[in-house]
Amino acid sequence: MMDTPSLGVCFVTLFMFLFHYVPCALGNQAFLSCDSVFECGNLTATFPFWGENRGEPCGHPLLKLSCDRVSNKTSINISNIFFNILHIDNTFKTIKLVRQDYLVSFCSTLSFTKTMFPPKIFQLFPNYKNLIVFSNCDPRFHYLENFTCSNGGTGSVYHNEHYYQSCRTISNVIVPAGFIPEKEAWNLENVLRGGFEVKLDINERPCKQCLKTGGFCSFDKFANQFCCKEDFSFYPNRIKEFSGSLLGFKCIKTSSGELPKSSAGADPTSFNYLLTGSRVLSLIICLTLLILSMLIYFLNKIEALEHPRIENFEELIPLKRYSYAEVKEITNLFAQEIGRGGYGIVYEGNLCEGLKVAVKVLKESKKNGEDFINEVASMSRTSYIHIVSLLGFCYEGSKRAIIYEFVENGSLDKFITSQPSLRIDLGKMYDIALGVARGLQYLHYACKTRIVHFDIKPQNILLGKDFCPKISDFGLARLCGSKESVLWMSETRGTIGYIAPEVFSRIYGRVSHKSDVYSYGMLVLEMMGARNRNTVSDSNSSSMYFPDWIYQGLEKGDCKRYLEDQITEDEDEEFARKMILVGLSCIQACPSDRPSMNRVVEMMEGSLSALEAPPKYLLHLSASPMPPSAPEDKNSISFEESA
Repeated sequence: MMDTPSLGVCFVTLFMFLFHYVPCALGNQAFLSCDSVFECGNLTATFPFWGENRGEPCGHPLLKLSCDRVSNKTSINISNIFFNILHIDNTFKTIKLVRQDYLVSFCSTLSFTKTMFPPKIFQLFPNYKNLIVFSNCDPRFHYLENFTCSNGGTGSVYHNEHYYQSCRTISNVIVPAGFIPEKEAWNLENVLRGGFEVKLDINERPCKQCLKTGGFCSFDKFANQFCCKEDFSFYPNRIKEFSGSLLGFKCIKTSSGELPKSSAGADPTSFNYLLTGSRVLSLIICLTLLILSMLIYFLNKIEALEHPRIENFEELIPLKRYSYAEVKEITNLFAQEIGRGGYGIVYEGNLCEGLKVAVKVLKESKKNGEDFINEVASMSRTSYIHIVSLLGFCYEGSKRAIIYEFVENGSLDKFITSQPSLRIDLGKMYDIALGVARGLQYLHYACKTRIVHFDIKPQNILLGKDFCPKISDFGLARLCGSKESVLWMSETRGTIGYIAPEVFSRIYGRVSHKSDVYSYGMLVLEMMGARNRNTVSDSNSSSMYFPDWIYQGLEKGDCKRYLEDQITEDEDEEFARKMILVGLSCIQACPSDRPSMNRVVEMMEGSLSALEAPPKYLLHLSASPMPPSAPEDKNSISFEESA
């Protein structure tokens, strides 16, 4: 959207371009070193890099290289963080970096600042991801996935609420996308010292054209523009006009910085006519642009009022952004469809690195813009084995797509049907339920910004290798501060059958992360087949509220009542009873009666003997309607206990 100050800037810029030539503010001496190559050990570099034997005008200001002649190592300072350069590909303009503080006393520098790159210059390769590392932890605690330093300190790449309080520093590091903290935490130091790759986001074509004319590529930091310095001894009286610059500017440059004179001389009268005519034309152009700009400004204002509020768009900047043409190339023109939902279609695709991906293409609708932003912003904050990894996105007008890791076994819903060929054993079902619980625990407690999913259901649980569950589809997710819990919403979110009571009726309590707990409980009960079995039972029991029906089976010790022939061993029956007790605890009508996901994980991992069935009267609550004349009190909850 164009505002009034930006309009002023546009007209000033237009005036300068119409009445003045903009020369590159560089002298001839500054260009003398631009045809040389930076060399340090086995590493060479040309434009857009500069440093050592290449003067400052010979490259972009942020890409200065330094060479340690003793060790023959090349370094670069990016956002006040020093990196060693392991490799430069001058053809594809990619560089492999490793932070210098990773190479010295690793454990003593674990209070790392986050690695940040200027997004208009660098792009992180999609086969790398960010990982949260906790360090300087209390050695008296036991950590599930940790690494130990030689000085006796302990660090962890996995944590729950207790770990968070016992570690003094939190860091973000970049690791390969295939790095699994649960299995490789002990090798974190070596992984980080292996470095990572970034690509320079520049347009190489103009520089190649400049080199073909015998010129040198350079950058004028005062004019903030890319320039082509040409040897005019080969082209007398010629102005070199070079467009397609690094930052979208034009640079007009001669050997002396002045316009050449015509060989026949200049007629002053003709020049005055020409100057007057150009000024009149410029005035007409300015007035036309003013009218068009104001029209665009007001149209954008009207459109902004009609569109839903799109939040957290800045969170998308660090991610790889693809054009719609690239999305079509990745999916081979949308050749293989692997899924379909209410908001779009999922296709199988391949990145140029050979990595198989899933591409969700959203339907063209003005109403799903906020859902798209929420999904990308939420997934970009996560890095966990039980959360689907986001690799990139496309946001080009009405064209929107999300690119994430390919999960080979599809969604959970097809494995909890009544078809015997697709049924999986109870032990594996228990592992899946535990994995989903850990994924929700991560979203609620491990992220710096708490994420509430609001749409936990079998279709949104994907199963990877060895049926490892991964939570997907963050279209309805909401973000809140790590210490915040209560959320205010203007509309109901979720899928019927999994929505917590407080989401569609505030008389049950406030909407919070406990809403995900309710959905998880319904998911677990559906995994056990309890909901489906209830629909085909006799007319007596089918009229009952189905948790009452499950509770009745528990009292009789009859788990086979709704699991048919799936229970074959005592261990299976223990898994079944534990999952049913956890499920019943999670679907309590009052949010405060539900356990947190930290507690759910403890219940799933603990012994069956430590679990108690929730009080039966809490399973059947009816809300007492508030008097019409009474003002709504968002803090009050009223229930009527059923006999």
